Amino acid sequence: MSDKDWADAWEHGQIGFHQSETNDFLARLGEQVLGETPGRVLVPLCGKTLDMVHLANTADAVIGVEFVEQAVQEFFAERGLVAKVDATPPVRYESGPYTLFAADFFSINTEHTGEINSVFDRASIVALDADTRARYAQHLASLLSAGATVLLITFDYNQSFMAGPPFAVPDEEVHALFETNFTIEHLETIDALNDEMRSRGATTFESTAYKMVRR
Repeated sequence: MSDKDWADAWEHGQIGFHQSETNDFLARLGEQVLGETPGRVLVPLCGKTLDMVHLANTADAVIGVEFVEQAVQEFFAERGLVAKVDATPPVRYESGPYTLFAADFFSINTEHTGEINSVFDRASIVALDADTRARYAQHLASLLSAGATVLLITFDYNQSFMAGPPFAVPDEEVHALFETNFTIEHLETIDALNDEMRSRGATTFESTAYKMVRR
């Protein structure tokens, strides 16, 4: 999907990827991976996810990056928060523990984010095509110092049955993308096949959680 496709999806409310509750892996494994006090947490391609609200309960700050500005605006509006907006690119919305950039993820650097202690990626790597996933892995590493931790969530299924997103990112690809810059620990794989995925042609659909630590 192009940037315009994502913007159109938000404009027309076609956001089936948005969950109405905290991600189960984050709720169960977040403290184990990110720690009791995860510091400054980065949420790439964040949309308006409620996972940021969960993270803000223990984090010093939640830094989100989302290309579609509408999603950023909706996040603050739905929380009843009035954000301070800096319109100088990359556009920044701030209120309380939240700093959300309405910007291309690849335009963000450490001068914008400051130090990042941890990352939650539920819907980033799986939203990107194969070529962009390689860029993403390198760019994410560039934002982190040694010791930063990542809770990474992926999907795996037979891609021939269904066009992404979400894209299949099997275990071997996770290692190929990240192992140069991260240690990688497989935490858990669950059967995530549901009616929506069946309607799109998938016959198997698994979700896996990883803990990664920046080398």
